Amino acid sequence: MADQSTPVRGAELRAKGSEKITESRDASLEFKITPDNMAAFVSSYTPAQGNGSPLSIELMESELRRAGYEGLLDTDGAKFALKRAEEGKSILNVALVRASYPQNAEDGHISTDADLNFPVLPGMEFGMLSKAVPSASGTNLVGDKIPAEDTHTPKTLTVAANGNCIHNSNTGALISEQYGIVVIEENEIHVKLLISVSQNEMQVKAMLYPHDCFGMKYDLSSIAPALEGMNIARPIQHLAGQQAIQTSRETGMVQEAVIVQGTEPVPGKDGFFEYAKENSGTSIGTTDEGDRMDFKNRGVHPMVAPGDIIGKIHPPVEGQAGEDVYGKLTPPPGGNPFEVKPGSHVAPMSDGITYKATATGIVHLSEGKLSVKDVLTTKGDVDYSTGNITLEKGSVHVTGSIREGFAVEVPDHIVVQDSIEGATVTTGGDIEVKGGLVMGGKGAIKSGGTITAQFAANAHIECGDELIITNEINNCFINCKGTVLAHGGKGIIQGGTIISETGIEAKELGSDIGVKTVVGIRSKQPVNRKMIHERDSLRDRLLKINTTVGEAPDTMILEATPEAKRPQMEQVLLMRGRIKMRLREIRKKLSNDLAEYYKSLEMLSIRVHRKVYPGVEIKIGGKTVQVSKPINRMKFRFDADERTIVAVKF
Repeated sequence: MADQSTPVRGAELRAKGSEKITESRDASLEFKITPDNMAAFVSSYTPAQGNGSPLSIELMESELRRAGYEGLLDTDGAKFALKRAEEGKSILNVALVRASYPQNAEDGHISTDADLNFPVLPGMEFGMLSKAVPSASGTNLVGDKIPAEDTHTPKTLTVAANGNCIHNSNTGALISEQYGIVVIEENEIHVKLLISVSQNEMQVKAMLYPHDCFGMKYDLSSIAPALEGMNIARPIQHLAGQQAIQTSRETGMVQEAVIVQGTEPVPGKDGFFEYAKENSGTSIGTTDEGDRMDFKNRGVHPMVAPGDIIGKIHPPVEGQAGEDVYGKLTPPPGGNPFEVKPGSHVAPMSDGITYKATATGIVHLSEGKLSVKDVLTTKGDVDYSTGNITLEKGSVHVTGSIREGFAVEVPDHIVVQDSIEGATVTTGGDIEVKGGLVMGGKGAIKSGGTITAQFAANAHIECGDELIITNEINNCFINCKGTVLAHGGKGIIQGGTIISETGIEAKELGSDIGVKTVVGIRSKQPVNRKMIHERDSLRDRLLKINTTVGEAPDTMILEATPEAKRPQMEQVLLMRGRIKMRLREIRKKLSNDLAEYYKSLEMLSIRVHRKVYPGVEIKIGGKTVQVSKPINRMKFRFDADERTIVAVKF
């Protein structure tokens, strides 16, 4: 039975019939482009078959090239597609290619989360420096160029040399080296210091904010590295600084505080001449803490007899050095020695520093010359028993008072044991009154030197140097070239008019019932009469020229002038130009003189140690201030810039 199959043969046939032949084929992709031609996504995907190449980055790139797209493969999108394909998930609509977008020009700038209106601290990274980026065109997937919208030439931003900050070129970070505010000027970054050293290098001030540029609180220890970088050697004043920071946090306002303080040098004390104690009883002078008399300021002229010790010289005392904020020692002003030249009726003792009198008289010490002057001594008052006293030389010692209606006139000094009462007293030197000046609106007192008394009432006083009243000046008219001092004892000035050329100092001005009291500083304004006359003369000449030729520019005047008269007109215009130039020079000089005058007024002041009452008028530099309410401890001075009187606490 030849047509019958064997079992083996049948099995082979069944095996062959069950085999499927698989064709090898690479994975394939098809893309679809977006309407704007800026991206392409997978629209069809066929996985690899048999031994075909699977989906890969290289395969995606080759498929893009085959499709003719200009864009570059989106690496992130490609990796995402591979992952989904490996997981057996669909990759349809995954964007695999994007066009290149145009790049607008970008200036260099600081990229930061900080608020740079607040300070940066030493060592702080306050941002990144983003470099300038030029503009560039883009290209879509079909090869069309896309122009940039902003094509300006970008500005490069750099860190200024010595700008108190650095740029880390590896990380791009901007790092502050100081305490300050970040500022961009002329395309350069720098940190503007909020720390300053005073001109005399005795103080370091800081502007203190409630927080730093990142909104974080800070304290003075955060600023310390900045001070070290400035070579500040003195310690930080933590208390003052922290109080200022706290105030800034409470008010939201920037506070200025002295955070480092140097020590001022203590000046040496000048040598001085000390009057002998046994002679001080005959004088109205007082002594200071060192139990010595100051002749000039106290106006003391002791009475002496032959053989009396007048006094002795004390040597100067050395001062103490100061230290500025850099730790540099500041030498103190040294004390100056006091030198005495013996004059008439004075002899030095063997020690070379003590002096004695050789005649009876009044001790006179002026410009280092010590003399005993002739003196007329009254036996009691100047009244009908003595009559008026007039001397051609020497001094007068009145052992009582100078009574109303009488006159005393001497070239040197007058010493009055009691008071001056409505008399006329004139002297080229000092007037010393142990009691007061009780004038009752009568008589007058005129001194070429210093006047000293316990009080003055209803007096007319002219003083060539200082006026020193211990207790009270009441309703007086005073004209004083030196300083008016009423700050010992009661130290009250009330009523009247008190004018000084150098300054006034008192404990109180006016009274609580509003008595009108005028106090002022009269400093004569320099008048350059020669220059003012020249200015006025030039003005007249300029006015005549302008009246004749007009005030038009020179070129217009010459064009309107007949040619034959132009040479003459040129000379006139040349003269006019010279006059204008000289007038400018004169105005500038007069203006500078006035500015210097106002500056000189700033050095003068009216000081009140306790209280100024309503009714007081302050006059300085032609300006007047009316006091309308009580004020305590105040100094009035002239402000040259504002040209007005200002009141400041002291």
